[in-house]
Amino acid sequence: MLSNDTILPYREMRNDYTRIQDFLDDDSFVRWVLTGRDDSRWRRFLAAYPQQAERLQRAQTLVLEIQKNEKADLPPLNQRMVWAKISANLHDPEASIQESRVFKPGRYAAWQWAVGFALMLGMSWYTWRTLPSGPITYRELSDSIREQNELIEKVNEQAAPLRINLEDGSVVTLDKNSKLMYPRRFGSKNRNVILVGEAFFEVSRDSERPFYIYANEVVTKVLGTSFRIRAFEKEPDVTVQVSTGLVSVYKQRRIDLTDPETDGLVLLPNQEAVISREDENLSRRLVEWPQPILKREFDTLPTRYDEAPASRILRDIETRYGITILFNDDALNRCYLTTTLTEESLYDQLDLICKTIGASYKEVDGQLVVESKGCL
Repeated sequence: MLSNDTILPYREMRNDYTRIQDFLDDDSFVRWVLTGRDDSRWRRFLAAYPQQAERLQRAQTLVLEIQKNEKADLPPLNQRMVWAKISANLHDPEASIQESRVFKPGRYAAWQWAVGFALMLGMSWYTWRTLPSGPITYRELSDSIREQNELIEKVNEQAAPLRINLEDGSVVTLDKNSKLMYPRRFGSKNRNVILVGEAFFEVSRDSERPFYIYANEVVTKVLGTSFRIRAFEKEPDVTVQVSTGLVSVYKQRRIDLTDPETDGLVLLPNQEAVISREDENLSRRLVEWPQPILKREFDTLPTRYDEAPASRILRDIETRYGITILFNDDALNRCYLTTTLTEESLYDQLDLICKTIGASYKEVDGQLVVESKGCL
């Protein structure tokens, strides 16, 4: 007699896995991903149905992501809120059926039941995080972490900015009509705060505990830097502007099976990200008025140039403002000019240089591109 491990189940032979959910509903598939059991069976399935490889891999990635998220140091969401949100957005009558099916006694052996229970919770978390319907509200964000943390809320209803000192040494300057929620003491692995409105952050560096700002559907992750976030609940866009350091910005709800941060943007000084809450578009550009990142008292770069190559002047401007300027070195090495860079804005300086050498510039993805045919 052949064992169960040498015969493909009837369902597999029919190859009726038309959705990723079909794989997730198969106990054998989940066991295979989590424990390696039934490995030969699923290898033969892939050999018999190679057209299913992509769908199977996506389902496999999802199961592993769920397992990873359960182990991550993230505040658990209120499960009643999660299921209400799933039902309201999906209008899926099977949602309650699936929930009761996972909890049904006797369906699995004890260890299988535990896996099913964990998978249900993970799916709840994943679905809430990835649903592309409707904005995330301040209340939902605060409810998701309130149960594990003693939170403090600061509301600025005055015209003057409100300075808030956090326990890790970070400082938040909260603008008018804005709210900040944060724990009295941060955890050992990360530092999470919630913002509605506009604020300037000066984050103390701590490489062991990244600092996360949750603002509507956008997550901003830093180790230590200064930047401004504008995220009002009724505005269509969220804006993050970086003054110093590096900042990672990404959407916290995407239909994506990978780490959402890998689909975000890394911002350098004088760059900003604009995130559309409606269509989830994420774009990067230079801020309207770039500022030098070098302290004036420590800036040793020259301001006066006598018959200097334009390429050298542009490199100095790059250093002073911490931005990237792309140009043809060979062409601009032969363009010489005498000029003084004083207190003009970055764009005024570039206008002067380009006008003198017959060049032009444009902004592309938060960088400046100087176009020139060179000089005789």
